[in-house]
Amino acid sequence: MLKNLLALFFITSSLCASSQTKKSKPKAANTSFDIQISGKLLNDCHKPVDLYFGGFHGAEHDVKAINANANGEFKAKFSLKEPGLVYIKKGMFSQYFIATASEKTYQLDLTCSNDALNSIQVNNSKENKAYQDFLNLRKKFSTDIDSFRTKNLDDVAVFQEFAKHLHDYQTGLTLLAKQNPQTYAANHLTVADRVSEKDLVSILSLRQNYLKRQVFADPKFYNTSLPTFILENYIDFISDKNNSSFAPFDGLLNLASKNTEAAKRLEDALYDALEKSKRQDLINGYIYWAQAHPNKMVQQVVQAKLQRLAKCMVGAPLINISLKDTIGNTQQLKDVALSSKYTLLALYSPGCSHCQETLPKLGPIAEQYKSKGFKIFTVAANTGNAEWIGFIKKYMGSGWINVMEGPNNNSFGEYVLTTLPSFVLIDSKRKIVSKMDAQSVLTDLQKYLDKD
Repeated sequence: MLKNLLALFFITSSLCASSQTKKSKPKAANTSFDIQISGKLLNDCHKPVDLYFGGFHGAEHDVKAINANANGEFKAKFSLKEPGLVYIKKGMFSQYFIATASEKTYQLDLTCSNDALNSIQVNNSKENKAYQDFLNLRKKFSTDIDSFRTKNLDDVAVFQEFAKHLHDYQTGLTLLAKQNPQTYAANHLTVADRVSEKDLVSILSLRQNYLKRQVFADPKFYNTSLPTFILENYIDFISDKNNSSFAPFDGLLNLASKNTEAAKRLEDALYDALEKSKRQDLINGYIYWAQAHPNKMVQQVVQAKLQRLAKCMVGAPLINISLKDTIGNTQQLKDVALSSKYTLLALYSPGCSHCQETLPKLGPIAEQYKSKGFKIFTVAANTGNAEWIGFIKKYMGSGWINVMEGPNNNSFGEYVLTTLPSFVLIDSKRKIVSKMDAQSVLTDLQKYLDKD
């Protein structure tokens, strides 16, 4: 009898302890919320038309279809996981607006230009007015400091001028927060986009602390483009251009690794910022970091991009392209490079306005250095034979090797292009010397050709 009572006591105690353990376990906060949107397509937007809606970091399966009627009117209800930017997409074009739990309904006017989604007007939205004010303030700041791209911030006088612009910007953030209280822009963006006043004393202090913001470990911090803005500012203005150390970004990646979702979003934002900067040294640093820290590289898409980039970085062997020219002869990039001192690989699309503007300007350079063994090898994509031939006749110089990529070719993917046109300079040893865009090819190409 006593034994049975003891057994019953232990069983009851165990169940009570288990129950208490379960009760004490905190539940994950549910931050999801519902919003309703309605609106109308204006201007040149064809009606009816298919629209799509999604969150800033939403997966493909989170994208929702919105059906507009013959008058261009639409209405829909959505559940969002987090406050931040959301997008309306039409075809290949997206526009963004802020959605938060404090505003349940959004009235939108969508405008088009040549049937491409041009802008979103969010009517009577305190949140979106505040966000637009923030974007305007940041745009002004970017314009104010743009001239510092070519200046040396190690010069005390130059840095003091730069620091004044940054101080004035932060004063503007304070005013914006006061004018737009309890908005996403005031509570999150103006807080995150700050540095300590003591770090404005010297460029050394600013370099050491600019990226040491705890918000990088918060997934919600990445629900707008602000993290990318901050990274771009550091790369373009604050980082030491004479120091290729990846250490500041290593510290940043380690900080974000405290939260897996934050780490994924940072790794994505950092990739975009480095790619835009064209800083080959820092991109190489990111590649080496990913290789050295496979357990911390949690964004698999970025990891795959870095693995592909590693194969086409400066110093790597060229990736051969074998395609037919205008008369049906197969041209191989590796053969052209071997027979030339320098070969400029130009990847473009005939329908690209920047391509139409840039490629003709390479003609005089090609003629000037032709006798020194310089050749141009162009690859066209997203085009048909007639358009391709017409582009060559109108925009190309004589003596260029011109080939066209078909739907089953992947030269553009192999060279990991993000802009058109893109250029790759290759030497006679078949090594990649430089990668350039439409702007830098016109300013930097001759520097390489004049070296020898």
